[in-house]
Amino acid sequence: MLITTDYLIIAAYFLIILIVGGLTGRKQSKEEFLISGRKLTALQATSTIFSSRIGAAILLTYTALVYMYGMGALWYFVGSVFGLFVFYFFGLKVKKVADKEKFYTMPDFFFFFKGKTAGYLATIVTIIIMFGWVVLNFTAGAKLVSEYTPISYDMSVIIVGVIILLYLLAGGFDAVVKTDMIQTIGIFLLFVLMMYLLSTTSTKPELAFMDLFTIPASQIISFFLAGFFIPMASPELWQRVYAIKNKKHFRRSILLSSLFYIIVGFILLLIGLVIRIDIPDISADTSLIVGFSRLLPVGLAGLSVVIIYSSVSSSADTYMFTAAASVTQDFLEKTGLSKKENLRKTMRYSLVVLMVLGISMSLILRDIVDATFFFVSLTMSLGLLVLVLWIAPKINKLSVNLAIFFCLIGVIIPAAFVGISEDLVIWAFAFCLGGIAIGLIVQPIRKAFFQPSK
Repeated sequence: MLITTDYLIIAAYFLIILIVGGLTGRKQSKEEFLISGRKLTALQATSTIFSSRIGAAILLTYTALVYMYGMGALWYFVGSVFGLFVFYFFGLKVKKVADKEKFYTMPDFFFFFKGKTAGYLATIVTIIIMFGWVVLNFTAGAKLVSEYTPISYDMSVIIVGVIILLYLLAGGFDAVVKTDMIQTIGIFLLFVLMMYLLSTTSTKPELAFMDLFTIPASQIISFFLAGFFIPMASPELWQRVYAIKNKKHFRRSILLSSLFYIIVGFILLLIGLVIRIDIPDISADTSLIVGFSRLLPVGLAGLSVVIIYSSVSSSADTYMFTAAASVTQDFLEKTGLSKKENLRKTMRYSLVVLMVLGISMSLILRDIVDATFFFVSLTMSLGLLVLVLWIAPKINKLSVNLAIFFCLIGVIIPAAFVGISEDLVIWAFAFCLGGIAIGLIVQPIRKAFFQPSK
């Protein structure tokens, strides 16, 4: 249980980010509200990229995978290392086009290169992905608080959601960036706590190379593919690429944030292995939470709650803002349902509606691991398409449209009829490739038989 000091720290943390968000929102232009005026420095970009990636998907879900699969879960991070390396070169290309064409969201890339249909389909997928990660982070934060405090799961979701909504309404993307810089400090303190736990526990996990291959081949492939393709289709990462000042700051921020990300991932692996040995037969969903609760002294365990809570919040605000931006700019504005001059007002309405939906879904969906597999699969399959577009930019529009549509079908249908598991990643991967293949086959036939002769 938390002590009075812990509650005061949590209250102070939320008060600080509300003040930062409120002050940030003063005298902002449209460009500043939406994308920080495209002037993020390497330090700002590193902190916001790093803190947004270290959310529920890493802290709780990855630890849960380590708890269930041991060293085999490391394949996710092996994939991430390769994926971030590839994204570095892809991001340099996207940055150049985005600065020239004034991109704001990931679907802008599809609108520009492959037309309206691809853009709208990418918008649907982006909104689902971002909204899903919002729900996942709310769920994780609520489970954390309900484990340590008398505050109920439902009330915790509502409190976090309302606070995030308030500073997003006030400060927009600038508020996300500046609060992320504060939350990065919290993540660093979490790293210190994890090192303390590893140094004081009598359990020493054994890192055996052969243990990487003790899980089934299908799981190895799923974990690796998920890690590799997620950066290619992470809308929040694209948005930060657009917002960075220039290529020099982009290079530094991607390299530094990736390095920190890999270090935290390895430490989490060790923590997960310790918890797996010391506390068997607990729920994998809350293995990190329960592990800190039982293995750390009372005062430090309370501090870990504050820090993990801030990490979850830093990811949730990022995903919420990105989802609202896509709804407003890629759907309402492009379809004429909202005028450009009303963009900030419409954006705020979108934030309110999405937050209400996010809170509602978090009160219903409470399984972190299943939710992660679902949204990771959707992200990964879209990431595959992005990679194909980078390698073969002249691929026809039909292939792109079908691939995005099949990304959705390849996740929803197997999830409904086969169930949600790590195999969902392979289903999504196969459906996306199938959509590309069908487009490549059908397009020449359509041209030959249905295109009017001159």
